[in-house]
Amino acid sequence: MCGIFGQITPGRPVDRLRGVKATNLMRHRGPDDEGYLFASLARQEAALAAGDETKGLHLTHWRGERLLPCADVMLGFRRLSIHDLSEAGHQPMGTPDGKLWIVFNGEVYNFPELRVELEQRGIAFRSRTDTEVVLRAYEQWGPECLHRFNGMWGLAILDLRQSDRPHLFLARDRCGVKPLFYTIDGHGGVAFASELKALLSLRDGKWKTSEVAAANFLAWGRYPSARAGDTFLNDVRLLPPGCCAEWSGRDLKIRRWWELKPDGDGTRCSEKEAVEKLRFLFEDAVKLRLRADVPVGSCLSGGLDSSSIVGQVSRLLKEGKGSTNTGGTQHTFSAVYHVDGPFNEKRFIDRVLEGLPATAHFTYPDSERLEAAFDRLVWHQDEPFTATTVFAQWCVMEKVRQENVTVLLDGQAADELFAGYRPYRWWFREMVRRGRIGRAIREARAVARETGDKPWKNFFAGAGMALLPGALLRAATRCGYHIALTRAAEQVLLPGKARPVLDAVNDPQSPESYPWRRVTESLDEHLRGLVLDFSLPSLLRYEDRNSMAFSVESRVPFTDYRIVEYAFSSAMQDLKLKDGWAKCGLRKAMQGLTHDDIIWRRDKMGFGTPEPLLVRQLLAKRGPGFVLEGAAAAYADSAKVKAALEAASQEGASKNAVLRAFRCLVFNSWAQQFPVS
Repeated sequence: MCGIFGQITPGRPVDRLRGVKATNLMRHRGPDDEGYLFASLARQEAALAAGDETKGLHLTHWRGERLLPCADVMLGFRRLSIHDLSEAGHQPMGTPDGKLWIVFNGEVYNFPELRVELEQRGIAFRSRTDTEVVLRAYEQWGPECLHRFNGMWGLAILDLRQSDRPHLFLARDRCGVKPLFYTIDGHGGVAFASELKALLSLRDGKWKTSEVAAANFLAWGRYPSARAGDTFLNDVRLLPPGCCAEWSGRDLKIRRWWELKPDGDGTRCSEKEAVEKLRFLFEDAVKLRLRADVPVGSCLSGGLDSSSIVGQVSRLLKEGKGSTNTGGTQHTFSAVYHVDGPFNEKRFIDRVLEGLPATAHFTYPDSERLEAAFDRLVWHQDEPFTATTVFAQWCVMEKVRQENVTVLLDGQAADELFAGYRPYRWWFREMVRRGRIGRAIREARAVARETGDKPWKNFFAGAGMALLPGALLRAATRCGYHIALTRAAEQVLLPGKARPVLDAVNDPQSPESYPWRRVTESLDEHLRGLVLDFSLPSLLRYEDRNSMAFSVESRVPFTDYRIVEYAFSSAMQDLKLKDGWAKCGLRKAMQGLTHDDIIWRRDKMGFGTPEPLLVRQLLAKRGPGFVLEGAAAAYADSAKVKAALEAASQEGASKNAVLRAFRCLVFNSWAQQFPVS
């Protein structure tokens, strides 16, 4: 897990000072080593260089005056050592002939198997890293090598083999667990980095905030579209999940190398067979993610997803199938609170740990810690965020680092894949449209029994959607979005600042991924949207930035591509919601890994915090004398914001009021710390 940077300025020398600064802005992602490469496209030459923290290698320092002065390519790297902790894992890493060079952020968990296959083809290796396997796999198979990888990554490969072929190859993993930002200059050049902040150091002056992103966020907490590659800035893009890009001297050509099949894989099997296969895939996904040369731990919230991971790790350790370098026990990390409420899951965490050979670690997020860490948290997150759950996760990662654990397993993605969050109305809409009224009625009763909802609440909500023609439902969605945004904008934005978003709503050419263009016909389509564009990309962004802020590598077993693809296969379609239980198939597959009262919990909420209390106490410190600055003042109305902060500071304030005030605080801190206008 690392931080990567690169810049190509064809025909012009790269600015080495800015490049080194950009790389070291990500030092937290890789405090173990520092490395640089300078190359000339015209001469097809490259030279490695050292930085102030380069470990164990005798390289010329990057300030060396005679170090390829004509270089128009620069690669920078910060290393967090996970595999082969020796200097053999130094990056940028090249092939023996010096014609292919890689900077790699992430992990390919099946690299030992791929290494054997490549060795059988006559390739010799100089390290025990997955990075070298990725590089030689690209040398052997080209971009198609991505399909062989099981893992998470943002990578860049510089190709100096021939002048008439693409010189730069960028790629991101299927679900976008690892980030990769890029920007294109006006002279045909391109720059990329693991974090947005690194790119902002490449030029003087301020970067322009996206009007659509700023208005959407401040008004009601909407994020830029991950699938469209949008960010909060006009000139910085995010390589979308499952995409790769090639630069051949003029422009960056992006294509999607992985896509979820539209109708699953057509597999038909019994419920028992479906559950058994999911159980096998999950076990293997966890086992692969225990591969490391450093200690591995697990997050534990007390719910189904993280508890299943903890249970699976314990079983693997007991069976001798996985080593976490912790003496045969695992370390768990949990956020709990000194106040009671549904967000405090201490009693469920204790229940999960009963009888397990685990060492539990607890952290206690509170308002004093939030105030102390607030600006640093915003800086590390790169882009604004909406809720205090990000802070709670931050505290967990801080605890992980304090206990000298380097790799952490976490349960993100299970809700999006297997229908958590109780997405009943989409399921009932699908059943009614398919004419499965009998099952819908039986399920409505079961849902009411398990949740306490009124028996026909969800049925009629879905049936009403099903009876509307698609065109009418799309029109209603667009209209509802327009009205809701207008009302939300009135609470905080300057007059006219919502107009770019409203224009985008009315633009028939706006990306298909935008919510006002999407009318989900089924539960499957709804979940695909959560996985590919909305919920999961945001959660993975929090996960990456929070873990990397403390030099911790976070691994997410449920994003194993085999699980993701299987979740949308025909075999799992009828197991998303069954007998009144959301995530029914997953619950059945996880039986035996933890206690039944954890697997079949009815009261599990998301990863929560005492948000009103935290925000109210934060406002007590930051509310007095609050002044909008920078880009925040360009979009938000000062009087409206002050009224919003005052409303949220009152005990009993509504959830919307609390979240609105928190967004204003976050956006203002972001605007102060980042060079944006």
